[in-house]
Amino acid sequence: MMILDDWQKEILDYDGNILLCTGRQVGKTTIMAIKAAEYMIKHKGSKIIIVSLTEDQAKLIIVMILDYIEKHYSKDIASGRDKPTQNKITIKNGSSALARPVGNTGDAVRGFTGDVLIIDEAARMPALAFQAAMPVLLTTAGQIWMCSTPFGKTGYFYKSFLNKERYKVWHKNSEEVINNREISKDWSQEKKDKAIEFLRQEKHDMTGLQYGQEYLAMFLDDLRRFFDDDLIMNCCRITRPESCIREDNYMGVDLARMGNDESSFEILHVLEDGKIRQIENITTKKKMTTETELQITELARVFNCLKVGIDAGSGTLGVGIYDHLLDSELKRKVVAMNNRQISLTRNEKNMQRIFKEDMYDNLKAMMEHHEILLLDDENLCTSLRSIQFQFNKDEAVRENRVSIFGNYSHIAEGLIRAAWLAKKERNKKFFIHYI
Repeated sequence: MMILDDWQKEILDYDGNILLCTGRQVGKTTIMAIKAAEYMIKHKGSKIIIVSLTEDQAKLIIVMILDYIEKHYSKDIASGRDKPTQNKITIKNGSSALARPVGNTGDAVRGFTGDVLIIDEAARMPALAFQAAMPVLLTTAGQIWMCSTPFGKTGYFYKSFLNKERYKVWHKNSEEVINNREISKDWSQEKKDKAIEFLRQEKHDMTGLQYGQEYLAMFLDDLRRFFDDDLIMNCCRITRPESCIREDNYMGVDLARMGNDESSFEILHVLEDGKIRQIENITTKKKMTTETELQITELARVFNCLKVGIDAGSGTLGVGIYDHLLDSELKRKVVAMNNRQISLTRNEKNMQRIFKEDMYDNLKAMMEHHEILLLDDENLCTSLRSIQFQFNKDEAVRENRVSIFGNYSHIAEGLIRAAWLAKKERNKKFFIHYI
């Protein structure tokens, strides 16, 4: 049986509104799932509404609730037409848990009524999603349970964090939890040592601000969103074409290793008037490099892509894939687009830019100037919403530059490459020489 941390036990026993602000991978979603399951068992006919940014995140919480109920209350699970689905669990006492993705506007949760509203990754929720979700509790005098890592000193989550009268707040960072967690069958000394070493490596690889937000659960002013909600809503509003478009297409790829990260394949189409439209967004997980190579080749063939951009810099996964593609039918189409490539140096101001920054700036400018329209896709919007930037003000570092990052950036990383290629080739096509 899982041994809970002391703070998790406190949350499980608490009756009322809850706000849990933590670093990453401390078990916040786990305790929310356990609390939801126990609430369903103890409160006959209760309804729990779970909102998350994406469908995959929403389904994950349902899976965790179902797993707990199967282990501890298996005889209570409803069957027949009320048997569990990917987004809903019903038990024999009439209680249920329903998970919904909120997307940009929160429309998917409108019209529901619940006794408990669980808001996952609340700090990254758009304002419209909160407006749509909160009325779930209007007629039930229900409870709000929200959890998240911080995302700057702004938005409803941060305001709620300061509102100690409405919410019971738990604030836990990853270092604290990892070091204090009791050794057990599920949490061995070996796992603890590896987790501590992982945090040490993350602290080394990340800036102090990034590490402070993601693992120390700090609300930081110096980290800012790169794409705001209005810009995302104005651009992410088209649907996939009903039939495949096979001309003037460009693909951007972000590659992931085996594990939980996802590879992203973004397809953009250039119209006759020079406007650019996204026609596909595909993600895959836990694929071998050979499988990824085949997928790149197949998508390039299906969409007849003119160019395919991948991250193929020194030390990246893309180097091997890029080399193989150079010996394939894509040899004249594949383009190495290294995030870390130095693209501009101004010695007199001691400033450097890297290619990644240029690609992000290019996509943002295209969105602001209405040169590009993107799919109304919840995962794509979530990826854009996750992107942050900071100004590096460390005097010990000789170069001053902007750092751009995100904890769900794979779709955005593929998109910036496709946008760069599409705009570059479009400008060549529409360039007019005057004599």
